[in-house]
Amino acid sequence: TSFAVQPVVTVQDAGGNTVTASTALVTLAITTPAGATLACTLNPKAAVAGVDTFAACKINIVGTYTLTATSGTLTAAVSNSFTITAGSATKLAFTTSPSSSTGGVAFAAQPVVTVQDANANTVTISTAPVTLTITTPAGATLACTANPVSAVAGVATFSGCNVRLKTGTFTLTAASSGLTNAVSTSFTITVGPAAQLAFTTSPSGSTGGVAFATQPKVTVQDAGGNTVTTNTASVDRKSTRLNSSH
Repeated sequence: TSFAVQPVVTVQDAGGNTVTASTALVTLAITTPAGATLACTLNPKAAVAGVDTFAACKINIVGTYTLTATSGTLTAAVSNSFTITAGSATKLAFTTSPSSSTGGVAFAAQPVVTVQDANANTVTISTAPVTLTITTPAGATLACTANPVSAVAGVATFSGCNVRLKTGTFTLTAASSGLTNAVSTSFTITVGPAAQLAFTTSPSGSTGGVAFATQPKVTVQDAGGNTVTTNTASVDRKSTRLNSSH
């Protein structure tokens, strides 16, 4: 957003009088701190009757600044200090994307999503609830300790997030009502070590001593429910008899 009060620079003589005949070309630059960008409708701009009135000047990064006005061999002028604060919340951004992991195991680097204004400044007053979903590919399940998470001082920090039921290369999408979504960088989920057994086929009903028409099939899985294709473990069979009382 442009400054509420725009910079006005005057060309003066040694006694501080306006040199009304001057059309000197005046350039504005950010004095402190470094890293931000100053934009104006025109910069440099020629003085009219010794006065240079700038328009639509703005700075993109929050902070406290001064401006310096220069023109050729004239002594430079430095403005009073002023502060740029964050604008209204417009979008989300991943400030930490999830790291690669194995199925069902929490990412070592957990997702962190920031609420930002149009110039990517953190909107520190925001408590917007942020929801994560798996963007690609379909079929996997994302689990986190909490999801959605409300931002604290404009930052939503997730914990315990992991991907289950599918391996592959994924991205996450962060969403919050009224804000532009953000998509994380890609990460990979691979099959982890064997952690559990699962019946992928349960036996069908039968009569005593007769083989089930549908025979049981048991799969060795990692913590995320992915099949551990390299595993050759022996699986013991046990039966559980259900008794009914009359």
